[in-house]
Amino acid sequence: MKKTFYIIIFAFLLISCSSTKTTSNGTSKTSKKMLKGTWQVTNLRFVGEKGIYKANLFDIADSACFIGSEWVFIPNNGSGKFTINGTSNCEASVNRIHWSFYEPGDGSYQFQFKFVDEKNKPLDAANRGYRAKIDQIDENSMILRVATTYEDNPFDVLMTFNKVSDDISL
Repeated sequence: MKKTFYIIIFAFLLISCSSTKTTSNGTSKTSKKMLKGTWQVTNLRFVGEKGIYKANLFDIADSACFIGSEWVFIPNNGSGKFTINGTSNCEASVNRIHWSFYEPGDGSYQFQFKFVDEKNKPLDAANRGYRAKIDQIDENSMILRVATTYEDNPFDVLMTFNKVSDDISL
């Protein structure tokens, strides 16, 4: 009887410790370790009604400024940063973040983060942050869907990330 009990417990632990989950739309979400490294935003795409789109992403900069931005994700403590390169239309900035995955319960997964200081303390007094739906994720690429509005018209910005290296230097 004890042997059967231990086998059942072992089987339960083995099943419950799985590192990969699949959402109802086929997107797989693996552990935070999947994002370890340096990533670059290589493309932005706007999805919504036809018209003119303008988006200020994450209350930092115009969406166009994020093309070429580098993001560093450190999975063991959820720290990271993203760097926007300075151009004639974009102010250069380095933004420290604390990030994680969020599962809202509808079968989807979201990437969430908040801005932090050098000691990983939230910069926003109300501890607010940002969320983006994960449309696709694997070891080398990720597509985030950022919901936004322009002139009261809702649309989504799809941010395509590609892994650049395993470097995790902040």
